[in-house]
Parts: sequence; structure tokens; C-alpha cells
Amino acid sequence: MIAWERHDSVSLVITALAILPLAVLVNIALEAEQIVYTGHYTIFLNTFLVAIFTAFISVCIGVPIALVMTFIEIPFRKLWLVILLTPLAIPSYIGSFALYAAFGTGGELDSYLPFTPPSIEGMAGTVLVLSLYTYPFVVLTTRASLIRIDQNQLHASRTLGHGLIISLWKVVIPRIKNGIAGGALLAGLYAISDFGTPAILGVNTYTRAIYVEYNSFGLSQAAGLSLQLIVLVGILLLFEAQAKVPRTPPGKMILIKPSTMQKIGFLSLTLPVILLSIILPIFIFSLWLMREGIAGFEFFNVINAVSVSFVAAIISVLLALPIAFSALSGKAGKFMERVTYLGFGIPGIVMGTALVYVGLQLPVFYQTFTLLIFAYVLRFIPLGITSVRNSLESMDNSLASAARTLGAGSTEVFRRVTLPQVSKGITAGAALVFLETMRELPATLLLGPTGFDTLATYLWRVYEAGYFGRAAIPGLLLILASIIVLLIMLSTEDIVEDNN
Repeated sequence: MIAWERHDSVSLVITALAILPLAVLVNIALEAEQIVYTGHYTIFLNTFLVAIFTAFISVCIGVPIALVMTFIEIPFRKLWLVILLTPLAIPSYIGSFALYAAFGTGGELDSYLPFTPPSIEGMAGTVLVLSLYTYPFVVLTTRASLIRIDQNQLHASRTLGHGLIISLWKVVIPRIKNGIAGGALLAGLYAISDFGTPAILGVNTYTRAIYVEYNSFGLSQAAGLSLQLIVLVGILLLFEAQAKVPRTPPGKMILIKPSTMQKIGFLSLTLPVILLSIILPIFIFSLWLMREGIAGFEFFNVINAVSVSFVAAIISVLLALPIAFSALSGKAGKFMERVTYLGFGIPGIVMGTALVYVGLQLPVFYQTFTLLIFAYVLRFIPLGITSVRNSLESMDNSLASAARTLGAGSTEVFRRVTLPQVSKGITAGAALVFLETMRELPATLLLGPTGFDTLATYLWRVYEAGYFGRAAIPGLLLILASIIVLLIMLSTEDIVEDNN
């Protein structure tokens, strides 16, 4: 593999910048002599309960779906899988906004149904919404484990007279516990870090409390809460690192033809999930669009969202290149890559809190696009790094060696040999960063210049003002963008391949 000139020094600078938010938060807390904020113990309890129950319900939904998608012969399996993974791409605050407006007395569904549906809010509503948008984590990790076990064991259990459910419970589930645990931890991590859903549905978790303290000019309290949240996230990340999917050769795949009752059971599980997480939000936003039209929506918000997302994506993949090269060149580079992942592990509300303080100390950057783009890059550069590094690992190094033998310099080898081979990884990384930036809410709320709105922040502001109908266009555009990027990413992955 060719080395990119000065990539280690560039990686070192980026690594130092990745540590900046954490260092800033510690500094704020030390200055205020409030490393541990003990204002409300209920904040910790609420966050803990939301994470635990979200993980549990995500497992209850995701594991059966993964089992069906792996073992059961159903028509249009690829299409079903893509549809069932779609909620992962849709921001959870989109779902919480739509479901909050649809249910309850006076909700959008109240006039369409012969009864008043119960409202979706509070702890139960938050857990429900988060579970609907995190169960795909469990599907992905569980299915990755399932395709690596020898399914002849399941076939043997069935030939011995055990029913399908008993065979799955006794033979399969014990062998995929790590995959299930990994998905559950990812769901819990998402629940802890999410801002929009608990804020909209009225649960005082860490993310919501940090935002309230910031708006009340309690920056030191917000910093203390942010540090506690980072500790919780770090603990979950440590557990997640231990829950690895076993890398064993896949066994022979055996598809089971379902009975009529099993088909009904599959539909009874999946259709409510699809209805609540995908169809209902699209219906509610479409209803508002037909009722309100496009009046009042400023299409400049679309330009804002696309422009900052495009700039953040380009900068992120450019900076991801030297880090990816360093990560493959030695242990020091691998360590620097791991440190940059800190930005993706830090919730957006925490990143925003830290960089607000930086802006206050350096007024020339306060509420500027420079600081906003900087936050996006720190948050989402790990997505670019992962995509680029995966492409570099699969690159044919003999071509670069041949080019050097023929007298090509490092720059020419990179431009004519390496870059074409990693272009797909760069494109995929840029697409992921673009999507995540477009739907990022809390960091944009805290750091965006005065009067600057993206689709996500505009949706948030119409929610706060109570003008729900004006959320139609940004809501539908965010859903559309999420689905398009998901389809682009899945088109290159094995996850949509049939097992036969």
C-alpha cells in the first residue's frame, strides 16, 4: 500500500481536534466547580429507563423479523427486508412529531376513527417511537449472526419432532446471543443520545435537560450534564465492543416454507410496525401538505440544508483520506482513527454545547457557518473514515507497486491508481455524511447563525410554535432523502441478497 505524504501529521491534527469538545466540557465544569451536576436525579432515571425499555422492545420486534428474513421462505424477501430496514434511515423526531400529532383527543386520526386513539407522549410514547426506529439495529446484527451458523442443526431439530418455534428457541437463539446483544446496545445507545423524541414527547432525559439549561443560560450545568451523558455513552460503547458477531464460515442455508398461521403471525408483527414507522408519518405529512399547501414554507431552507450538508460531506471525506491511510499503516494510526470516532459517539446536543463555549471565547466564530460546519465534520467524519478505509483494505496494492516501479511519484500514484479504486468508498462516505448532516437537529439549533434554518430546524421551530401543518414539506423531504440514501447504500451491500 502506498503512503500518502504527510498523512500521519494531518491525522494527528484531526485527532487533536476530535478531543476538543470533551476537553472544553471538562474545562467549563472545572471553572464552575461542577463536574457532577446533581440538580435532578430523575434525569438519570428517565434516561436509563428509556434506554432499557427501548432496547428490550427493539429486541422483541427485531429478533423475530431477523429469524423470518433468514429462515422462512416468503415472496419478495428482498423488498420486505428493505422496507423493514427503512425506519433506520428516517430520523426518529420525524416519527415522534407525526405520531404525537396523529393520536390523542383532537389528533389527526380522531376524526377518521370511530374511537379516540390514545395519545402518544410521555415515557411510554417515547419508548414506543424510539423502538420503532431502532429495531433495525437488532435486525441487522441478529441476521449477521444467523447467516453464519450451520442451519443443518435447525433442520435436525425439526426432523426430531420439534416444532419451528421450539427449534428456534433451543437451537438458534443460544448461538446468536452476541448478535442480539450488539443490536440491543446500539438501540439503547441511540435512545440515550436522541434529542428530538424525548423533547417532543415530554420526557426529561439528559439531552432534553441539556437543551433547557442552555436556553436558560446555564452553560456550566449543561456542561456537567453533558459529561454525565458522555460517561453513559462510553459505558454502553464498551459493552457494545464486547458483543461481537462471530466470524465463522456460513453453513448451508435452508429455507422453511411457512404455514398459513405462520404467515399470519409474520404479517401481524410487521404490518403494525411498517404502518406506525413509515406509512403513518408519510400520511400525516401528506395530509398537512394537501390542507396547507406550500404557503408559508421558505424554500431557501432546502438550499440551506443541501449546501451545508454538501460542504460538510466534501470536507469530511477529504479529511477521512489521511486518517484512513494512517489507520492501515500502523498501531499509532489505528489509535488516531479510534479517537476520531469520539465525535460520532458524542450526542449532537453535547457537541453543540461544547462548541458554543468555543464560540463565546472566540467571538469571530460565534454563530458562524465555520463553527457549524466544524461541528458537522467532527460529528460525522467517522462515517467517511469507515467507508474509505474499507475501500483501501480491498484495494489491489500490486497496481500501486507497479506504478511506482515504472517511475510514478507518490502524488501521481495516488491520483491515477489509488483514487479510482477508492472512489466508491469516498462516494458512499460522502452520501452518509450528507444524510446525517441534513437531518442533524440539536447541534444545528445551538450553533446555526441567527435566522439560519435547515429542514430539521425549521420542522422543530414549527413544532414549538404549534404550526404543525407547516411541517409537511420539510418532513416529507427528510423522509425522501433518507430513503434515497438508504437505497443507494443497500444496493451495494450483501444485506439485500437472497440466501438461496
